[in-house]
Amino acid sequence: DGNHAYMLYGNLLKNGTLDNLWDTHAPFQIDGNFGGTAGVTEMLMQSHMGFVHLLPALPDAWNSGSVKGLRARGNFVVDIFWKDGKLEYAEIHSGSGGECKVRYGEQTKVLKTQKGKTYKVEF
Repeated sequence: DGNHAYMLYGNLLKNGTLDNLWDTHAPFQIDGNFGGTAGVTEMLMQSHMGFVHLLPALPDAWNSGSVKGLRARGNFVVDIFWKDGKLEYAEIHSGSGGECKVRYGEQTKVLKTQKGKTYKVEF
């Protein structure tokens, strides 16, 4: 649920971080800082279920945008571009070669990748 995740992220920023974006838990805890970053990343891409899931929890507030350099399991680097709340395309760079399953919504594509090559994926 992208909108719920966005609300929780807003709560973290408003109530759980200082002006310098450090976590407010005393003593300072780095997992609070990394947890917020990880939460945003998981909203935009997940790869822990055997496939690269694009925009699994995109909130309405992030209607259009892009993100570059996300690391996915299998040694893939993912750049994602979206507009009007929908995926425009993704670019997936294969660091090792091999199969890369990519999911967006209910659709899945399978890429047979080669090491060092970049693939543009559209749904």
